[in-house]
Amino acid sequence: MTITNGFAELPDITLHYAEVGRGHDTLVIFLHGFPEFWYTWRQQLPVIGTHFHAVAPDLRGYNLSDRPEDPKAYTIGPLINDVIELAHHFGHEKFYLVSHDWGAAIAWSVALAHPDRVMGLCVLNGPHPYIFSKLLEEDETQIAHSQYMADFREAGMEEKLLADNCEWLWDWTFKKHFENGQMTQADKNAYLAAWQKPGAIRAMLNYYRNSPLTPRPKSKGVKGLDLDPEAFIVKVPTLLVWGERDHALVPANIDGIEAFVPDLKLLKMPDVSHWVTHEAPKEVAREVLVFLTDLQKRQNAAKNAGK
Repeated sequence: MTITNGFAELPDITLHYAEVGRGHDTLVIFLHGFPEFWYTWRQQLPVIGTHFHAVAPDLRGYNLSDRPEDPKAYTIGPLINDVIELAHHFGHEKFYLVSHDWGAAIAWSVALAHPDRVMGLCVLNGPHPYIFSKLLEEDETQIAHSQYMADFREAGMEEKLLADNCEWLWDWTFKKHFENGQMTQADKNAYLAAWQKPGAIRAMLNYYRNSPLTPRPKSKGVKGLDLDPEAFIVKVPTLLVWGERDHALVPANIDGIEAFVPDLKLLKMPDVSHWVTHEAPKEVAREVLVFLTDLQKRQNAAKNAGK
């Protein structure tokens, strides 16, 4: 199926999106991570779009979406609201979410804040916020692997990421995928073009600069976040796909996650890293489609039984 593009003029912002399956009644919103854009879902949208209306926006600040100048425009509140308003734009109160990385951070937050809106949640290598916050305080390996989050807050990081045609950023993310044939020259050109749009890198870094989550080891006397674990129980059916060779997220991120996500299907991919959509594109599309179609059947059966 062909991917088409459009712009959603929301109350506070205009978001660019790619979509497949507009004629279908059920909406699935795909949320990408850093430093990607809608394009990371290019191999999943046509598959999911055979049964659902699959929509993948560029998150605010990314690629062709608006880039507010105020750094505070990238706090979690506006990011949650973008998802709700995007659903409204397409005429839906309820929807499914598919997400990765920073998109997963937003998706977890939407599911926690609006469990009545999210019919189902798919997360690809996106840590649960409570578990991740504790690991950033207590797990030395996770703290070390997440040091880049603190670095991204520093002044001058924009220049580093843009230098030499974004060479450092490309090498840090997708160089190996390009070398082993999982990404093409056209893919590389698309990413470089998105990253080099005026103001894009600064906007992308604002996500990190406004996040309450950052490495803050208690061993050094730094006060951690005072979070209530009961407030982080996800009351939405969830598929968690986890590439076990993730270079940034330690395995402990999925230890005990069932306590926070009671209705959970966990799928581990032992030979896949953080970049799940690039390394296992067909498997991701298949697993997400199976999960969503099965969940929809289950929900429709429950609805019909209640009539």
